[in-house]
Amino acid sequence: MQDQKIVDVMSLAGDGLNGLYAERIEPILRAQEEGRTKAMATYQMRFALGVVAALAAGGITYAISSDIWNVLIFGGLTFAGAHWWAYMPLQEVATNTKRQSLTAIADAIGCRFELNGFEPAGAEQLSELQLLPSCDRSTYEDCFDGKHSGCEYAFYDGHLERKVKTKNGHTWKTVFRGQLIRIAFPKKFHGKTIVKRDAGVFNFMQRWMTSLQRVGLGDSRLEKAFEVYSDDQVEARYLIHPVFMERLLDLEKRFEGKNLRCAFFEGDLLVAIEGGDKFEIGSMFANLDDIKRVRTIVADIAGIMHVIDAVLSAEQGALPNETGPASPGPSSQDSKV
Repeated sequence: MQDQKIVDVMSLAGDGLNGLYAERIEPILRAQEEGRTKAMATYQMRFALGVVAALAAGGITYAISSDIWNVLIFGGLTFAGAHWWAYMPLQEVATNTKRQSLTAIADAIGCRFELNGFEPAGAEQLSELQLLPSCDRSTYEDCFDGKHSGCEYAFYDGHLERKVKTKNGHTWKTVFRGQLIRIAFPKKFHGKTIVKRDAGVFNFMQRWMTSLQRVGLGDSRLEKAFEVYSDDQVEARYLIHPVFMERLLDLEKRFEGKNLRCAFFEGDLLVAIEGGDKFEIGSMFANLDDIKRVRTIVADIAGIMHVIDAVLSAEQGALPNETGPASPGPSSQDSKV
C-alpha cells in the first residue's frame, strides 16, 4: 500500500468515495461474498436444526414438569445456543470483511486500523478527569490512529462494565458504551477546560462537583446544549468558539450518540460519546458488494477531522503560526496587566 496515493478523507464525501471504493474496497467485498454465501447456507441449515431442537427441548420439559415457564426457559435457551452456533460462520466472514475493508480505508487516508489488542489512548485521562465512569472491566475495538493537520489522533469503540452483586452472585452492568477520541495538538494548553452536556435542573450538581469556574458561551442555543468549566477563562473562550461547539453537536448527531463530553487538557482534546458500536461493515444477511457499507464509516472519520480543524481554525482571534497549525491561544495569565 505504500506506493498508493494517500487520499484526503475530506474529499471522499458524495461521489468522491466512488474511485476509492472501486479500486481498493470493492475487490475485498467481492472476494468475501463467496464465503458469505457458503456461510449463509450453513446458517440456514443450523438455524433449522436449532428450531427443531428448541421445540424438542420445550416438549420434553412440558412432558416432565407441565410448567409453561420452564418450557419457555429451556426452549429459549436451547434456541439461543443453536442460533449462536448457526451464526458462527457468518461472524467469521463479518470479522474478516471488517478487518480488510477498514484496513483498506485506513491505508488510503494515511492512518492505521487495529481491530483489537491496542492501547486505548486517552481512556485513562478521561477517567482521571471524571468524564468516564469507574469500571471493573473494559474492552476496546476498532481503533484508527494517524495524523491530520499536524495533530496525532486516535479514536475507537469502548465498552466499560461494572461488577454488580446480585442475590445469586453477580452480574455485569454496562456503565459506558460508545466512542473515545484523543487528539494531540502540537502545543500544550495553558489551562484545563471541561465541556459537558447541559444537565438541566441537575447542573447545580455538576457545578458543585468541580473546582473549575463556569464559562459563559454567549450563545443562547449553545448555552442550552452545554456546560463549560475551566481554570483559564480567556483560553476557554478562545477554544470553545461557536464553530467548534457546532461541530461537536454535528459529531454527536452523526455518531447517533448522546451525552457527549470532552476536555482540553495539557496537549490533548479528549472526547467521549455514548452510543452504539460504530465502524461496523453491516449485515451479513445481504450482498456485501455495496458502497453504502463504507460510506457511513468514511463520513464518521471525516466528522472527527472537522473537529480537529475547528480547534485549529482562526475563529475568534486564533492566529495560525507561520510554520504550522494554530497555537492553543492566550491564557488569562498572559492577559494580566
